[in-house]
Amino acid sequence: MKIYIFFSILIIGISFTHMTGANDSKLSSIELRNKVFNLHPSDIGLIQENMSQSVWGMVMETGLPKGSYSLVSLAEGTTSLYFSNGGGIIGGGQYESVRKTADSYLTIAQRFYVKGKLVNEFPLPEIGVVNFYFFTFNGVKMYSASEDDLGNKRNELSDLFFAAHGVIGELRNIQKR
Repeated sequence: MKIYIFFSILIIGISFTHMTGANDSKLSSIELRNKVFNLHPSDIGLIQENMSQSVWGMVMETGLPKGSYSLVSLAEGTTSLYFSNGGGIIGGGQYESVRKTADSYLTIAQRFYVKGKLVNEFPLPEIGVVNFYFFTFNGVKMYSASEDDLGNKRNELSDLFFAAHGVIGELRNIQKR
């Protein structure tokens, strides 16, 4: 499972140096992140009665030595990757391949959101830590784990971690087009 570490480092390393929106300021990424955490499902047209699932959005954040990255996937199609040092890949949900992978990721999240605890604060993760934020109609739940444990399938949320990295891979693919 060490291959995931190489893959993860490669994706993030390339993204930090060749990302769309690289001229965006660090503040813009923080503002985008804050908007997501302050979002109400009705703001994007999601109503509980029309949803078959409890989780309407996910944010997976991973702490790196020089910052962090945040993968955002929402049930109405929004899929983006933000970097704490500025920039990212925004608007991925308009591509069919990204949307399908993100939908699958959100479906997998349905199995795990009960593992999280309700939170009102959304700290960035420490180095080597992954925070999963599950956006439900009853609030945001958070689950934290070691990136190493997740990547080496020593954590019960490893499947969710790999699904999220599948979304990141699709975002990278559309960026190359």
